[in-house]
Amino acid sequence: MKNPRRSPDRFRHSRRSRAWRLDPSQACRHQGFHSRSPLSSDCGESTRAPGTSAEFDRGIAILLLDAENLKLDINAEKFLASLCDYSLVVKIAFANWKSSSTGKQDAELYDRGYELIHVPGGANSADGKMIAFGAAILHRYPAVRQVFVCSSDGLLNHLCNQLQNQGLTVFRVFRQNAVLSVENRLNGDTNYYSCDRETKIPTFEELANQVAELLKAEYKSIDERIARLSTLVKIFQERRTLDFNFTTDSAAMLLHSAENEISLALKQFVNPLTASQNIEYQKNPETVPAKAVAINSLDALEKIFLTIIEAEIVQSQESAISVVKIKKTFFNTYQHHADTAVKKFLANSSLIKFLQSRPSVFQLTLNGSEHQVAIARNSSAPTTDSSPALEASVAKIVRGLTAQHPGGYISVTQVASEFHKQYGQPITKKLKSLHLDGNFLDFLQSCQTFKVKKSGKEHQVAIAHS
Repeated sequence: MKNPRRSPDRFRHSRRSRAWRLDPSQACRHQGFHSRSPLSSDCGESTRAPGTSAEFDRGIAILLLDAENLKLDINAEKFLASLCDYSLVVKIAFANWKSSSTGKQDAELYDRGYELIHVPGGANSADGKMIAFGAAILHRYPAVRQVFVCSSDGLLNHLCNQLQNQGLTVFRVFRQNAVLSVENRLNGDTNYYSCDRETKIPTFEELANQVAELLKAEYKSIDERIARLSTLVKIFQERRTLDFNFTTDSAAMLLHSAENEISLALKQFVNPLTASQNIEYQKNPETVPAKAVAINSLDALEKIFLTIIEAEIVQSQESAISVVKIKKTFFNTYQHHADTAVKKFLANSSLIKFLQSRPSVFQLTLNGSEHQVAIARNSSAPTTDSSPALEASVAKIVRGLTAQHPGGYISVTQVASEFHKQYGQPITKKLKSLHLDGNFLDFLQSCQTFKVKKSGKEHQVAIAHS
């Protein structure tokens, strides 16, 4: 008689029942199958829809650092962690830790949670190990989704391409001077980090918005302080109108001192930008607009320099004037740099080059380390063979003598002396040769170009119009 407990059919049924009660993941391992990723496993996770929050939370980010090529402090590391979508869980540093160039990096990085991988000395040894390790990173860390490849060496581009081909998001990190560049090779976005300031470098748009916000806040603060001060002043004035019995002179002096302090404070608050504008002018005089003088050609510019040189020669009684002096006079007169005025018409030029290019007008010499300029002897001076020509010549002399004070008055005697010096004959003789009646003063008064006045015992002349 057969024992029912030993029945083959019962035994087969018992084994089949136990097999169905096995955990699905254990069944997979029993058959020798392994999932490619914990998130894509066909066993144990088959009932979970892809893209769920639970699946997202299981992903991690990994940082691979060539410690011989790039140094990351704790703040730069936090900046990198802020750029990725997953927790930066694994950090691995590659270097020859026996080398003196790594210093005490091994201890520092170890304290910050890095896994340290040692490589022997040699060129690109750390790069090679980093590539070999990183290429198989999915097998070691199946949950990895994003990888930071930190090295300025171009050899690591091969690792970046390999990781991208495996479906990972790669951040390429390299350093240029004190700026850390982080490129997302999936979408091309690049972020920058200042290692000196230990902060992210914003985009131009972000910087513009920050500056605008600061300006708004500053103006609002100024307005609030002005309003508060105005309120206090009104209260002070109202209090002043009240009956106040000054028993001593000291009380009156105290009130007067308070009034002065408030008046001074009001002036400073009402015009908060005046001081800063003056400072900007001193720092950058180029930004100050030039006077309304028609400098629309090189010929006009030549006449201006010619007038300045003639005036300086008259005042200094020297035969030549330093170029530095000409630049200073030009700037004081027109609030504009002479070199900049020349570059407006001649790119990559300067005042010295301009003067050298016109030898028929200017005579440039080098005295030691200083350039000096004089009027060329064969310079084409205005003719004086007619009354209008003589008027133009005298006007040129007056402008030259008043170059530092355009429109100012100059002694008629000084003008006559300068005419004699430039043209080799007295002005009275020139008037007679042109058959003009009267003396030099009569001639000036008859010309619409000049205005004449008497100052003390002498007559003075100025240009009546520009």
